[in-house]
Amino acid sequence: MKSQEVRQKFIEFFQQKDHEFAAPSPVVPQNDPSLLFTNAGMNQFKDVFLGAGTRPYTRAVNSQVCIRVSGKHNDLEDVGLDTTHHTLFEMLGNWSFGDYYKREAIQWAWELFTQVYGLPKAALYATIYETDDESGELWKKITDINPAHILKFGNKDNFWEMAQTGPCGPCSEIHLDRGADHCDKKETPHTCSVNGICARYIELWNLVFIQYERQEDGSLLDLPQKHVDTGAGLERIVAYLQHTASNYETDLFEPIIKKIETLTGIPYSDGIQGMPHRVIADHIRTLTFGIADNILPSNDGRGYVLRRILRRGLRYAQKLNITQPILYKLVGSVIDAMGSYYDYLPKRKDFIENVIKSEEEGFLKTLTSGVLHFQNVVDSLVNNSDTIPGKEAFKLYDTFGFPIDLTELMARERGLKVDLAGFRTELNAQRAQSRNHIKLHNCDAKDVPIGGEARIVTHDEDRLKMARHHTGTHLLQAALRQILGEHVYQSGSLVDVARLRFDFSHFKSLSPEQLTEIESLVNAKIEDNIAVTAAQMPLDDAKKKGAMALFGEKYDDVVRVIQIGDFSMELCGGTHVPSTAAIEKFRIISESAIAAGTRRIEALCGEETISHYQEAERQKHLALFNQKLKTVKALNQENTTLGGTPVSLADFDKADTLTSEDIITLTETLLSRIKQQEKQIADKKNHSAADTVRDLIGKATPIGNHKLLIHSFDQYDMGMLRTLSDHMISSDPSLVLVLGSVKDDQALFLARLKKPDLPAADIIKELTGIAGGKGGGRADMAQAGGADPSKLDTALRHIDSVLSSRLS
Repeated sequence: MKSQEVRQKFIEFFQQKDHEFAAPSPVVPQNDPSLLFTNAGMNQFKDVFLGAGTRPYTRAVNSQVCIRVSGKHNDLEDVGLDTTHHTLFEMLGNWSFGDYYKREAIQWAWELFTQVYGLPKAALYATIYETDDESGELWKKITDINPAHILKFGNKDNFWEMAQTGPCGPCSEIHLDRGADHCDKKETPHTCSVNGICARYIELWNLVFIQYERQEDGSLLDLPQKHVDTGAGLERIVAYLQHTASNYETDLFEPIIKKIETLTGIPYSDGIQGMPHRVIADHIRTLTFGIADNILPSNDGRGYVLRRILRRGLRYAQKLNITQPILYKLVGSVIDAMGSYYDYLPKRKDFIENVIKSEEEGFLKTLTSGVLHFQNVVDSLVNNSDTIPGKEAFKLYDTFGFPIDLTELMARERGLKVDLAGFRTELNAQRAQSRNHIKLHNCDAKDVPIGGEARIVTHDEDRLKMARHHTGTHLLQAALRQILGEHVYQSGSLVDVARLRFDFSHFKSLSPEQLTEIESLVNAKIEDNIAVTAAQMPLDDAKKKGAMALFGEKYDDVVRVIQIGDFSMELCGGTHVPSTAAIEKFRIISESAIAAGTRRIEALCGEETISHYQEAERQKHLALFNQKLKTVKALNQENTTLGGTPVSLADFDKADTLTSEDIITLTETLLSRIKQQEKQIADKKNHSAADTVRDLIGKATPIGNHKLLIHSFDQYDMGMLRTLSDHMISSDPSLVLVLGSVKDDQALFLARLKKPDLPAADIIKELTGIAGGKGGGRADMAQAGGADPSKLDTALRHIDSVLSSRLS
């Protein structure tokens, strides 16, 4: 089965289960500064799990490219040593946001693996969290897995947490026994096992059940909704289905490996001799996807990670006797393998190749001299030292461009270590010096542009869009200086085909009126169709003419001056439109602070670009409107059931034809009606609850100083039981309450009393001893879930007898 088919079958399977296909995210996380790269399929849904965002759907599916080369998830050093770890891999995932839970997740995973993909049932193992008996029972009940293949593990393997605090929960993993031949530790005394040390058993799918929120003190609170977050490794599944010994022999890697063989003349081996092939094949995939998303190799942040990966790949190319640029020649093979699904890759092929080739050429110029310096350092080690000094490691980094992990790699090859503490001391000293230099020159160190004119644009349409945004930036700066004052200077910018970003010095936020005035002035200059001219002249002459220059920037003696009539004149080497009319239209989309005294404006140029943005915004507002409309309809139905009056929805049936502004207005009206409905429903429920409380208290049996009430309900969840008990205890503190309910094929218990003569936790223990389930709590209130519904009545009769005896 081809990888494309494996991916498509996964997506179609869950679409048939009413899952919405969610387009995969870029490898640069959006609106999440906590991550360098997208490292899991759930990243784009992180706000939903945190309770800070919503989606217009409750079930989702996709296939997401993930990069794991930094932070908690860093697989870089394992790449090439085995056949399953990668810096970039593809994660198949399905999600439930407060919709289905463990039963469906487990049932569908088993169905997909065994019926759709045809994985042998006898070779599959399910791991569960050590206290998650519910999942264990579900595996036995709704699948035909061998019960002996259901294994329990602790926090390390089967409890997933987003971070030290926040959403978390137990998980259930599916592992595959590939057979004894796949054990790679035959020379090491061990027992092949799931989560063991050898490669016989591999994890294929992780089903995460998000049901808790981890608090600062380490405690767990139940979330108001339970979610499902799953991830299955495409490469590993494909390797098994294609009957290959490793991921690198699948159709995801085979075109790249074959191209490496062709370029080097060295055949691939699945042993240690094939490690250079594997490292290069892995690294070029990461480079291709990273650069496609406008991450450029640099000395900081994401760019530095890509530079490390690229230079590491070149080092392994040298082991294949390659001393010329080679990585860029592999981009086409990556696209051949993955471009049909990630269809933006073919469009960026030339750009990706040019960036990689340029970076290769730059590094290769210093690689030979750097290797020579490294060898001299090794030869000069004294007193049988086995450690490369930190100062020398830093010199390799600073002078020859060697990432520290490349120096470590070369050291390991010679049985040596690197003084990492000394290296960091030198690095921190250099950074401190750089910060002082930045303060002295009033520069913004955070602005190394990503994308924009730092990259090569070859398509005419993209070149025009880039030029529009660049000329638009000049108009924006001139407008800012005219309206806000001459204290405005550029402190950073980005120019790209899809937008512009302009950072400038200013002491307070801009008012809506100021933004409108700035936007109107720029558009007026566009309508004036002013010629944009470029001229070369001596730097001094340009300054005398009043040309704007970047503060602290070093210029050649002869500079290029871009002039837009008498409105703008700047020193600039970028691409511009011939006249302002070619910009067509200018639209500010955001204004914000990025530092003390520094503001940022983001804007769009071009009718088509602005139109696409406006439609995307409209669709976003429409999705929120439809979600709120669905809420109102549900509230209407609930209110009607309670005997209330539903609100009218007659004026909400044409939202999809309205503008963003009108949709926002309608949404605000809906929010008002939601509050109106919620108040009515709350009043009705409170009235109903008061009646229920009176009726139930009247049924309580007086025993000594207490009144014993044992009662069961149908389809009450734990929240409803707790709320009811609050009302009842408040009305009569002498009550001893034992409440039960059957909700969604599970029995629930709640014990509550004001004066804990008999601890509530002991009552729950008695109940679960008969009906099963798990729970606990305080002396005055305790609860349990997951009990057997068929034993609920028996358990309640038992506790009635016990409590009647103990309270009398």
